[in-house]
Amino acid sequence: MGNYQTLKGLQKSAAQDDYIVFYLYRKISIFFSLLFTKLSIHPNYISFSVIFADLFVIYQMYLGNWILAGILVNLAIVLDCCDGEMARFYTKTGSNKRISFTYGQYIDEVAGFVGITILVLFAGYFLGNIWIGIAGMFGLLMNFGSSFLATNLFKENKKKIAIEFEEGIFGKIKGRVGFSNGFQRILITIAVLFQSIYILLVFGVLINLLWILKLWLYRKQ
Repeated sequence: MGNYQTLKGLQKSAAQDDYIVFYLYRKISIFFSLLFTKLSIHPNYISFSVIFADLFVIYQMYLGNWILAGILVNLAIVLDCCDGEMARFYTKTGSNKRISFTYGQYIDEVAGFVGITILVLFAGYFLGNIWIGIAGMFGLLMNFGSSFLATNLFKENKKKIAIEFEEGIFGKIKGRVGFSNGFQRILITIAVLFQSIYILLVFGVLINLLWILKLWLYRKQ
């Protein structure tokens, strides 16, 4: 079995992933991961590159290259998919004995959070309304905080609560729905491509509603 098929088999299933990530970003990330396996790149380095990808988008907005910036908004989430794929690949194959995954999941989560938070703040600034950027950043901070709180207090029950809520609205579906990382990136992409502060405002409203909804769902736990 080649590396491509191995990586394909190690990707999360549609039932584990949200729709946008599974049907869009993972179709792209596998080719990046295939290259990274050839180069034996440590998954943690890929995690850190997520931040630099978002910083590069900010630089392109500063230069006024809005179309390029809008396209590259999606690079960070593709790389975010890659680090998990790479970690599972090295664990399964044992093909790189130098690889160690200590704190890898922590680095992955923090790098992704830092990147998108800075990106939203500067997107608001370059689109002409820093306060909308701050509102979006605040929503991301609260969302990260509520997820961290739920993970430490409720552990496995956290996922069960989310699934039960989604099934209560959408019924039995194959996949995760909601204002996921994939949906967030798509919305930011549209805002940057069309230089629309109003789309970024929609992002800010939705991300703040998300953390409020999370706290409401966890209130009785």
